[in-house]
Amino acid sequence: YRVLELYSGIGGMRYALEASELLFDVVAAVDMNPVVNEIYRHNFGIKGHYQRNLKSFTVKEIDDMKIDIITMSPPCQPFTRVGLKKDVEDARSDSFLHIMKILVQLQRKPSYIILENVKGFEDSEARNVLIKTLEQCNYRYQEFLLSPIGFGVPNSRLRYYMTAKLESQPITTTDVKIFNIIPHSNYNWKSHCLKCIHSTYNMCSLKHHLEENSPDYFKPYLVPDHVLLKHWTVLDIVDETSNTCCCFTKAYSHYAQGTGSIFVPITDSLKVTEIFKQVACVDDNNSKLELLRNLGLRYFTPKEISNIMCFPDSFNFPSSITLRQKYKSSG
Repeated sequence: YRVLELYSGIGGMRYALEASELLFDVVAAVDMNPVVNEIYRHNFGIKGHYQRNLKSFTVKEIDDMKIDIITMSPPCQPFTRVGLKKDVEDARSDSFLHIMKILVQLQRKPSYIILENVKGFEDSEARNVLIKTLEQCNYRYQEFLLSPIGFGVPNSRLRYYMTAKLESQPITTTDVKIFNIIPHSNYNWKSHCLKCIHSTYNMCSLKHHLEENSPDYFKPYLVPDHVLLKHWTVLDIVDETSNTCCCFTKAYSHYAQGTGSIFVPITDSLKVTEIFKQVACVDDNNSKLELLRNLGLRYFTPKEISNIMCFPDSFNFPSSITLRQKYKSSG
C-alpha cells in the first residue's frame, strides 16, 4: 500500500500502521510544525518527509503519487473543549477543507482514508464537510469514539476516529452511527505487553509503562513548590498500581488541572490519604509544603507518556528538543 501521511506529527499514525503488520510504503509524510517534524525525522529518517503547508498541494500532485491510503490528524484546536470552537471558521481548518476539495477532484482516489481527532469533532461542521465529501466520492465509512482504556491500556484519552473505504471495497457493517467499540474485535493491549503475561486482570498496569532509573534522574520532573501549594487539591494523582490515568495534553506541566495525571511513588494509598489530611489541617504554607514534598509528586516523563500511548520502545526524542517541546508535541 502506498501511504500519504497528512499532519504526520511525531509519527503516531505510522507506528499504528506498523503495529497492524500491514505492508506499506510512506510515499510522503507532511506537517508544518518544525518541532514535530524534527522528532518524526529522528525516528523515521528524512526520506519522503516534507515540512509544508497542505494548502499548497494540487490535485495533479496527489494523483501522481498513486496513493492507496491517506491518514490524517487535522489540527484539533478548532474543536477542543478548551478552545474557542470556531470550527471551520478557524484558520487552522483551512488546510483540511482544502484536502476535502482535492479529494473530490482526484482521478485516482485512495482506497482507504483514516482520520483521527478530538472528541467534539463528531459534532462539528468540519465533520459534516468530511461526511458530505466521502458520500460524494462514493466512500462508505465508519465512525468511532474510542479510548485506550477500552483496549486494556491504562489511559483515558477519548478520541474520534473515522475509517473510509471506496464503495467497491467490502465493509463489516453499514450502520451509520458512531461506535464506542470496534465491531467484531476483541483486541486487548495485554497481548502485546510482555509484563502482563502472568496477570489475570483485564487492564495493563501503569507500572509497566514507567521508566526505571535513579531518584536523581526524576528530580527535574518533581512538581514545583508553587504548584504544590496552589493546586494540590485539584491534581489527579496516580501510582504504579493504578489502571488508568488522565489524558495528557500539550499543556501538561504548564497548567495543573485537566492536562494529565501526576505520579506519586508511594503505593500505600492510606499513607497518601493521611498526608493529604494533614495538609488540609495545616494553615502555615511552610508546613504544608514540607508535608507535600514528602509525597515525591512528579510529572510523568515524556518517555513514559509515549509508553502509555503505546509508542514502541525504539521511539525517542532528539537531544535538541526541550522538555516543554516534548510535552507539547506528545499532547
